[in-house]
Amino acid sequence: MPKLFASIVLYKHQYQGVKPTMDALLGCSSLHGLVLVDNGGCEWAGQLALPKVHYIRSDRNGGYGHGHNQAIRAFAGQADYFLVCNPDIQFHSADLDRYLTGLSGHTAGLFMPRIVYPDGTQQELCKLLPTPANLFARRFLPPLAEKLDQRYMLRHADFDKAFFAPSLSGCFMLFRATALLELNGFDDHFFMYMEDVDLSRRCAVRFGNLYLPAMTVTHHFAKASYTDRKLLKAHIRSAVQYFNKWGWLFDQTRCQLNQACLAQLPRR
Repeated sequence: MPKLFASIVLYKHQYQGVKPTMDALLGCSSLHGLVLVDNGGCEWAGQLALPKVHYIRSDRNGGYGHGHNQAIRAFAGQADYFLVCNPDIQFHSADLDRYLTGLSGHTAGLFMPRIVYPDGTQQELCKLLPTPANLFARRFLPPLAEKLDQRYMLRHADFDKAFFAPSLSGCFMLFRATALLELNGFDDHFFMYMEDVDLSRRCAVRFGNLYLPAMTVTHHFAKASYTDRKLLKAHIRSAVQYFNKWGWLFDQTRCQLNQACLAQLPRR
C-alpha cells in the first residue's frame, strides 16, 4: 500500500472542531504520519499522545502555505503521497485507502477527488487559471462574474468523469511526494489565498493535475473572505501578488493551460 503523510495547518482552532478530520486520516491504513502545524493558539495539538501524529510549532504565522511547507520539508521525503488538507474535511478512511491504490495507473503530480458541501452539492473547486476579470468581477460585479464563471468554473463539465484542470483547491491537495518536493511546496510569499492556484499551476506545467472523482470528500466551506473585511483585503492582496508574478493581461502559460483543459473537458 502507498505510504501517505498528511498535514493540517491550525490557527486558533479547537480540538473538537478538528477531530473529525483527524479521525478520518488516522483511520487510513496507508497513513504513516499526520503533521499538525500550529500557526498560533493551538498548544493542545502539542499535547496529543497519538500514534502517527507529529506536532510542529510554526516559527511564525507565515500563513497557510508557509505552515504546510514546514511539514512538507520535514516529512514528504518519507512518503509516496503527501496530502495537504484543511481541518474542516470529512471522508471515509477506507475510501482514501482505495483512492491511493487506484492512483498507480495515473501519472499526474496532483490529484483532487470529488468535493461536496455537507448537503451533497458539488463544490466548484476545479477551475481554469484566473484572469484579473474573473477574480475582481466575482467580488465587485456579480452580474459580469455570473457570465464569466460559466467558463472559468467549468460549469459545463461532466464531474462524473476524470479530467485535467490547471487550478485545484487547496482544501484537499493530494500530491506525489516527489513532485511536491521538486516544486518546493508553496510559494511563501502568499500569506493567504491564491497559494493553491500558484502551486496547482506550477504542478500542471511540470507534472500534470487530475480531477479524479473516484472518492467523495465533504468540505465545510465557509467563504470567510466574502463576509470578513480583513480577509477580503488579504484575498485582494494575494490576487495582486499572483498577477504581479505571472502576468495581468499577457500570460501565455495561462492561455495554454486553459486551452488544454477546455480541449479535453468531458461535457454534460
